[in-house]
Amino acid sequence: MSPKPRIKIPVHVFVYTIGFLPGAAYAYHWYKNAPTDEEFEEELQKNYSQNIQNSRDKHAQMNAFLQSMKDPNSDQKKKMEKVLMGGRGQQKRLYSVDETIYGTEEGAKLQQAAQEKAMKKKKKRKAKSDEEGNNISVDSGNSSSINSTGSQDSNSRMVIQSVAAVTVVGALAAAGTSLLLSGKRSQ
Repeated sequence: MSPKPRIKIPVHVFVYTIGFLPGAAYAYHWYKNAPTDEEFEEELQKNYSQNIQNSRDKHAQMNAFLQSMKDPNSDQKKKMEKVLMGGRGQQKRLYSVDETIYGTEEGAKLQQAAQEKAMKKKKKRKAKSDEEGNNISVDSGNSSSINSTGSQDSNSRMVIQSVAAVTVVGALAAAGTSLLLSGKRSQ
């Protein structure tokens, strides 16, 4: 009879420990032999001095730019405003103005006519939308009622489409189930 072990270590803990040991050993080795900050900085200066200098220059330029943007009277702020205006020094009119009739009685008459025309269009649109609203009839006894223009009611169309969609999805589900379970029938 073999003696009963005093310490029980689960197998998965033992496997993970064995897998973790090389990484821990390398980390300890790197920690003891890692270069100091001064050595690391010397190596960076030797290999990447051009990149470091470019980065410092760009950082200084960005700081100068942001400081000039904070100042409301700076040249940089004026340049940015010109860029935001799309190259235009001021807001321009988006439509042409006939200077010969601007501010005259003829111009006032044309403006009045344009306003009347816009009002007529607006009334026409409103009348058309009201007419479409009156054409829809609701027949409580028949779910597929037809209005005076001859088209089906939108609610009944939606009901028919919903029923068709449920039927198609049900058929596909039944077909998929029968295909998946065709070889595994319980007996």
